[in-house]
Amino acid sequence: MSQRIEWIDCWKGLAIITVVVGHIVNPGSKYIFWFHMPLFFFISGYLYSKKTDYSAFFKKKFFHLLVPYFSFLFLFTLLQYLPLIIDSWQHKKILSIDKLIIFIFPVIWKQFYGGANLVLWFGVFWFITCLFFTQQLYNLIYIKFGSNNWLMIKIMLGSYCLAMMNYFYLKNVIFPWSINVVAMALPFYWLGHMAAKSFLINSKILILLIIGTIIFLTAILLDTVSLLHFNFNMKSTNYGVLILNVVIALSSIIVTQQLALILNNKSYVGTALRELGSASMIVMYLHQPIQITMKNYPIFAIQGIRVIGALIISYIIYKIIFNYSITRQLFLGDFSTSNAILSIKSTSQSVLTQRIRKN
Repeated sequence: MSQRIEWIDCWKGLAIITVVVGHIVNPGSKYIFWFHMPLFFFISGYLYSKKTDYSAFFKKKFFHLLVPYFSFLFLFTLLQYLPLIIDSWQHKKILSIDKLIIFIFPVIWKQFYGGANLVLWFGVFWFITCLFFTQQLYNLIYIKFGSNNWLMIKIMLGSYCLAMMNYFYLKNVIFPWSINVVAMALPFYWLGHMAAKSFLINSKILILLIIGTIIFLTAILLDTVSLLHFNFNMKSTNYGVLILNVVIALSSIIVTQQLALILNNKSYVGTALRELGSASMIVMYLHQPIQITMKNYPIFAIQGIRVIGALIISYIIYKIIFNYSITRQLFLGDFSTSNAILSIKSTSQSVLTQRIRKN
C-alpha cells in the first residue's frame, strides 16, 4: 500500500506540473490541454472506492473539496478588492447603499455561479466543483449498476454523447459550477476506476509507453502540418474531434502513468514529484495568482521562471498550511484530526457511561 501511494503521488506530481506548464508556457500549451484535466479525473477515478453510505460520502467530499473551494474563493476575492476598498476609505469615496449594492451584487453572483465565469486567479476553480459532482454521481451510478459491466459501458457512452451534444449545440452556454462538464469527466473517471483493476496501472509494460507516445506525437505532428485541427479544453466544453479526443487523452494518460512508475524509483526526482503530488490541490489553487503576479515584474516574467516560481512558492505555502489545524481545515479540507479527537471523546464518554452503569 505504501508503494502504491508513493507512485500515485508521483503521478499526481507529474499531473500538476502539466497544469502549471499548460497555463504559462506558449506556444505548445494546447497540446497539454489535450490531456491534463482528463488525467486528473482519471487519477481520481483510480482512487475511487465504493461508498454505500451516501450521506457520509457526501459530507466527506464536501469538507475535502468545497470547504477549501469557498475558503480560497473568499480569500482571493478579498485580496483583489481590498486595494479598492482601502483606496475608497482613504479618499473618503464612500459609496451610497444603492451604488454599493449595484457594485457588489454582480461580483458575488459571478463568484457564486462559478464555472467558466471564473477566470485569471479563479481560472481553475471550475475543476473542483466539477470533480465534486462527478464523484457524487459516479458513486451513485456505481452502487446501483456497477455489477453490470455492459450497463456501465452504456451509461458512460451515454454520458460521453451528452458531452458531445453540449459541445455541438450548447457550447456557449455557461452552466453553474461547470456541472455540464461532468458529462465528459464521468467517462474518464470511470476509465480510471476500471484501469485500477487491470494490468494497465499495476504493470510496467514498455509497450504501453511506446504506443502512448507514438499516438500522442502523431497527433501533434498532424496538428502541426494542419492535417488535423484538434482542440480540447474541458472548461470551455471544447471537445474537439469525436472519439479522437478520448484516444489522444488516454494515450497521454498512459505515458504519464508509466513515467510515474519509472520516476518514482529515482531518488531525488521521485521525491520531488511525490512532494508536489501531495501538495497538488494547493498548487492547483495558487499557481495562477502567483504566476500572474510574477508576470507584472519584468525580472520574473520569463515563462520558465514563472513555472518554477509557481511550483516552489505554492509548495512552500502548502507546507505552512499543513502545519496548522485551522488552515488544514479551511484550505485542505482536512478534518481528520478533529474527527479523531471527537472519536476519542465519544469513546471516552461511552466507556465512562458504562462504568457508571456498572457501579
